[in-house]
Amino acid sequence: MLAFDSGYAYETGDVLGKSYAFEPGEAVEENRITTDGNTALTYGLLAAGVRYGAGYPITPWSSIMETLRTELPKYGGVFIQSEDELAAISSAIGFSYAGHIAVTGSSGPGLSLKMEALGYACMAELPLIVVNVQRGGPSTGLPTSVEQSDLMQAIYGSHGDSPRVVLAPKDVEDCYYIALEACRIAKEFSTPVIILTDQSLSSRIEAFPEPDISEIKEPELNLDTQPAEFRPYPLDSQTNHAPPGTKMAEGKYPVVTGLEHDEWGHPSSNPELHQTMTNRRRNKIKTLASSLEKPETYGEDDGDVLLIGWGSTWGPIREAVDASKENGQKVSSIHLRHIHPMPNGIEEIINNFQKALVVEMNDEGLYGYGQLATLLRARYSNPNILSLTKTNGLGFKVSEILEGIKNAL
Repeated sequence: MLAFDSGYAYETGDVLGKSYAFEPGEAVEENRITTDGNTALTYGLLAAGVRYGAGYPITPWSSIMETLRTELPKYGGVFIQSEDELAAISSAIGFSYAGHIAVTGSSGPGLSLKMEALGYACMAELPLIVVNVQRGGPSTGLPTSVEQSDLMQAIYGSHGDSPRVVLAPKDVEDCYYIALEACRIAKEFSTPVIILTDQSLSSRIEAFPEPDISEIKEPELNLDTQPAEFRPYPLDSQTNHAPPGTKMAEGKYPVVTGLEHDEWGHPSSNPELHQTMTNRRRNKIKTLASSLEKPETYGEDDGDVLLIGWGSTWGPIREAVDASKENGQKVSSIHLRHIHPMPNGIEEIINNFQKALVVEMNDEGLYGYGQLATLLRARYSNPNILSLTKTNGLGFKVSEILEGIKNAL
């Protein structure tokens, strides 16, 4: 209200004591849309062929749920507000088993409740999209503040060795395209994919070029008769589920179960088979990693400090790189959209710099490193990977990153 009163009294009191002027903008010759991150993500899911969603209300995921509830019926789909988080993910898994891609979502506390069923989806190798709009935590925490503290939960949550894919958009526009990428990976590799966005992106409004949807096709259900040698979990190729109702020429009829199973999905407790199938589930995620492109380096390919970020830290990190150049420092950055698995070759980028500083909005923990920094140090055993963290519920200021660069040198 003080800000409102000041603005109202400005003409008579000039309480600000300053004058401001807006420079005329330049018209851009393209169709542009203006929206927030949650809406962009929702329409990305629709464009990617998602036709079923289920969820339970929780801030800041709820607006995605509300938009899906309105929009899905327009495309022949349906959204169900479930009685709880476990029911939401379980029904989404059932829809994916039926042959279509499905989505569920929540924020950190709700994702904790989904973990039992997420383990089932990993074992059954079913394509599934899980959205986590992160907020300050743990528990109810800071429901309307920003944080990136659910990374370890997304990668290592649930039980047993259950590898899954984790992606993170860098800005509002990327919320749309990360949904397309998530659905592509989920279908191609028949695996759950978690999208980690956050409160900052969820409500931030940005303008960006209108996406080209001319080549996007409506999803089709394949019920073609499968040959006698059909196996949904072949040891020598990718998972290939047959939706219920598919005719089998002959041989074993495939099933889906949370128990360890053979190539047809039939339960088995054979020790050697369990090791073989565990290897298989791991290796298909490693195959995905080998197909991913290395992140682009913003700035020079070598220098003093490489800033590494993920999620909504993209903007202030880039501004910090630009400001460092003006100060004569050799600072560059990379930004990870594919968090797990990471693209191969990141170590080659890191090794071209004296220090790598990982900028993220989570706590330094007991050992002095944020969550992504911990993963990078574990993978590359590089002591020059340093960490810059904050957990006050606010995004990074450029000045804070510049101070981190100063301390790293």
